[in-house]
Amino acid sequence: MRVDIAVAGAGPSGATIARLLALKGWQVALIDPPGKRLDRLEVLAPSSMAIVDALSLGDVLKEPMIARPCLGIRRRWLSAEVEFDDFIRRPPGRGFVVDRRPFDDRLRSLALAAGTEFVIGRVTGIRREGDVFLLDVAGNAQASLSASVVVDATGRTAALARRLGAQRIIKERLVAQRRPIDHSSPTDGEPVWLDVEADDTSWNYATHGPDGRHESWTICREGSQPINGVPADIANASSTCLAHHAGPGWIAIGDAAAAFDPIASQGLFNALSAAVVAAGIITEHEGGITRDVALEYSAAMMSTFLHSERGRGQVYAARNLVPSNGGA
Repeated sequence: MRVDIAVAGAGPSGATIARLLALKGWQVALIDPPGKRLDRLEVLAPSSMAIVDALSLGDVLKEPMIARPCLGIRRRWLSAEVEFDDFIRRPPGRGFVVDRRPFDDRLRSLALAAGTEFVIGRVTGIRREGDVFLLDVAGNAQASLSASVVVDATGRTAALARRLGAQRIIKERLVAQRRPIDHSSPTDGEPVWLDVEADDTSWNYATHGPDGRHESWTICREGSQPINGVPADIANASSTCLAHHAGPGWIAIGDAAAAFDPIASQGLFNALSAAVVAAGIITEHEGGITRDVALEYSAAMMSTFLHSERGRGQVYAARNLVPSNGGA
């Protein structure tokens, strides 16, 4: 199979860039393993709304089974008084709690409607031959695919970028565990809050989803306390980025490029915005990601990541919480 662009990973970042590039006339293959569907709640803060509107996803967030209005963040640090971060005070004054499963499904359907070719499988190998990449894809049967440009949207693993020589930097090793989900909350569509609490060793965040369920996560340093539970309820929450986010002919986006502390609520925003930026780079340079273009993109991504890390460290230090270890 020969395509212009191969996108590995069909989460929000991968599905979005596949849709944008297909709409520009590129032949795009979106590769994702069978049955890979993330079942989790995430928050889109007001700062995300500009990118949501630019991608014409506003109507998607109005669907009652995909998103629910979020009033803001209620924080309680070390049993202190509750601090309110009211979203109505942040332009454009709205935020949402998003159910990732139906949201991701909708983004994938939009990518397919734009003309993206969906390939069910996992990339098991990648190599450069001349001006194209050859990808080995394991699905129902072993297959191969060639592409002029490769996009790594595989999430925190950064599977393709690391195979291509990129190193991953881990600023702080964190693990998150989901508590048992409470389904007793009513599905009334009323706005909800994101509640964040912290003690000396861990911090928790909880909210209600569009279907009414109450979901709560505990985050702590890896190894600082025992984590028990089924694998689906345990997640890597480390703050990580790549040393190089792109190279000749390839580019990493979303969590593959930079993954943030979940408390920052930057995951979906980073996924969507990185997809828009990378799609613009590929289109502007007519599919040619040169070394200079890769260096410029990497510098911008690293600057964004380090800015977020400085802010995170200041917040935790001010509240006497677990500080960042400065790298690992």
